[in-house]
Amino acid sequence: MADIHETPNGQFYCQEELRLTGKLLATSVVRGSSQGESHGGVYLIDFDEQSLEQKLDWNTIDIDWRGRGADRGLRGIAFDGDTVYIAASDELFAYTPEFETLGSWRNPYLKHCHEIFVWERALFMTSTGYDSILRFNLDEGCFEQGIHIDTQQFRFKAVLYDPNRDDGPLLLNKLHINNVHCEKGGMYISGLKTGGMLHFNGQSVLM
Repeated sequence: MADIHETPNGQFYCQEELRLTGKLLATSVVRGSSQGESHGGVYLIDFDEQSLEQKLDWNTIDIDWRGRGADRGLRGIAFDGDTVYIAASDELFAYTPEFETLGSWRNPYLKHCHEIFVWERALFMTSTGYDSILRFNLDEGCFEQGIHIDTQQFRFKAVLYDPNRDDGPLLLNKLHINNVHCEKGGMYISGLKTGGMLHFNGQSVLM
């Protein structure tokens, strides 16, 4: 649908209405001091029906509440076939399309997770607290590699480590890494203090 408008100087222009279609799955984080207060959830937005449906409520789903600190709520979303993966601060959840729980996984080096991304047969998770990207094996259901992004004299360096050992990086949150994207050309990483988008080609990290 398009509307015809007239400018003050007598000229006419056509403005076409932009209408979104389809569905959008979104997470929301609402901070509070106790689990009795709302900390967001998962919402399905239907643009065709102009409707909003809450699929998961942080207060009611089976999540261990102890020791969660300030990062309450659900964040990154990714899909692998019919499986929906959703990240909390330090835990990864898997659901069916009807949001029945398939499983959940934790790792000591997953802290303050934000965005997640599926590439080939792995799910990559931002571990903001440890300045890292964690690789989760979708077929085996386990964390198999950590990539720590470090700064050395204004240069970035990627250090690989085993997230199942106790000799990984310290909890410093220097770069506040919160986004990751993968494609054939490599991995793209960004954060609040990275100064821009970083590119990791498997060996080096460049701005």
